[in-house]
Amino acid sequence: MKNKIIAAMLLLSMTFIYAAPAFAFTFPEPDWGALLRQRENMVKQTDFELYAEGDVQSAPFYGAKFEPRGGAYLGMVAETSEEFAPMGCYLTYIDNMNQDDLYYPANQMIENGNSVVMVGWTISNLDSIDYGQVRRVLERINGYGKQIFVRFANEMNESSIGSDPNKYVDVFRRVADMIHEYPNLAVVWSPMDIGSLDRPFEYFYPGDSYVDWVGISCYSMMYFLGNPNTTYKDSVYFMTGDYAWATNKVKPFMEFLKNNNINKPIMISEGGVATNTDRGPTPSNWTAPRLRSFMWNLVMKYPQIKMINYFNTHRANETSRYDLADYPYAKEIYKEAANSGAYIRSADGSSDFVFQPANNAGTLAAKNGFVKLYTLAYMPNQPDITVNYYIDGAWKHSSNQIPYIYNFNISALTDGAHTLKISASGSEKSYTFYKRGAAIQFGAEPAYVPAAPTINVTLNGRNLTFDQPPVMESDRVLVPMRRIFEALGADVYWDDAAQTAIAEKGSKTIMIKINASYMTIDGDREALDVPARLIGDRTMVPARAVSEALGCDVSWNDATQTVIITD
Repeated sequence: MKNKIIAAMLLLSMTFIYAAPAFAFTFPEPDWGALLRQRENMVKQTDFELYAEGDVQSAPFYGAKFEPRGGAYLGMVAETSEEFAPMGCYLTYIDNMNQDDLYYPANQMIENGNSVVMVGWTISNLDSIDYGQVRRVLERINGYGKQIFVRFANEMNESSIGSDPNKYVDVFRRVADMIHEYPNLAVVWSPMDIGSLDRPFEYFYPGDSYVDWVGISCYSMMYFLGNPNTTYKDSVYFMTGDYAWATNKVKPFMEFLKNNNINKPIMISEGGVATNTDRGPTPSNWTAPRLRSFMWNLVMKYPQIKMINYFNTHRANETSRYDLADYPYAKEIYKEAANSGAYIRSADGSSDFVFQPANNAGTLAAKNGFVKLYTLAYMPNQPDITVNYYIDGAWKHSSNQIPYIYNFNISALTDGAHTLKISASGSEKSYTFYKRGAAIQFGAEPAYVPAAPTINVTLNGRNLTFDQPPVMESDRVLVPMRRIFEALGADVYWDDAAQTAIAEKGSKTIMIKINASYMTIDGDREALDVPARLIGDRTMVPARAVSEALGCDVSWNDATQTVIITD
């Protein structure tokens, strides 16, 4: 309720100021103590959960423009992406009103590639917007014929364009309306993950109808503003140093979306983990686990994140640098995650899976006897974590690096209930799972569905084989049309226009139409207990009816589930 009252007061103050532009906008002073406690709760909250590879269809889906059903596009600054190709997304930029087209060589890579595109349109002055130039740029980039995400006037909560939220919202809405005129373009609203502490996200959100996706810039840095003597308060407020984990830095944004009921796909518009500073390289034992968390844990914890763009470059005037080029260990971490199957690597591709908490992942089918499991383990101020896995009380495996993978061999387990426990740094969590055949399922015991019995068909004592197994429907056995007719010595034809099978044997002609309740024998209708069906791309016909129509005797052996045909 308190948040709603504050939001309402802010809205009233913004409305008043917008109506009286002669007065400068003044942001209210934050409650610094309350803000510090809020951020401490975020960075000091333990995350410890078992995950599995779930079906892509299980991911959150909002129906937004260019939204994949599940999985996340993996992108990078276009010019630095060649070593890491293929890319699901190319990241590129437009500088204020100074460009008519995308930068070279990004423009050629985009034109010739098969990736979606994230265009960061940097704006440094809201008073200098040339809407004619905006129109020219939109016309040009729409002409690429690619799915292009336009991130206009981003990172407003830490730049000069955020000094007047009313003006920002007005400009953003106008440009968003223009972007929405183009079929190949989508609108992204994207602040900085933390930004200036006295400029909450709420001030700048333009409204659901103006936004297709929401995003944030998300950077993990060792020092706040490059200061190696960063105070404890600043490291917590801005989540740097020990608290610089991507899953921490997105928490304020996720809370904002939840509190304001904003249901949109999310992207990390740009981001990374510092590999270097103006004081020299960051220690690999600081960067490596945080880079692993950025690449694995963001999409694990938040499947609504459907794009991640890595800022694989550096600007000369920035104190922290995020490029991977000179750091083999960092490149390998990126490539390992990129090739895991969790990411989308082309505009028309899909991920192999999405992460799901194990208890929600449904039936997990083994591959060559193995089920792959993961643990999200974040424990404040404990970067060197080892996760141990126990099955039915016995230790089985340990992993000391994110995402703490366990290739679980289920083949030796008996069918039925078992327990799996994960433990790390004094924390532990237990799960019940059930094995049945070559699959397991966590959580509640799955309902038992008995396997359908195998149905056999013999002709004159010889077993017939089928590429589509016979099925039972209403106590009648359906078999593939062509195989049974040819086995009975008939010639078979298919009239696609009439969806009708035609069998001829000697002077006799039998016609069976899909889903019809009868067949014709030499022009006379005969009722069918079960109509012909299309199953597994095969036309299935009732074995008894067609066999008897061709003069055969048919019987059924219930004990062996066998149709016995004798001609």
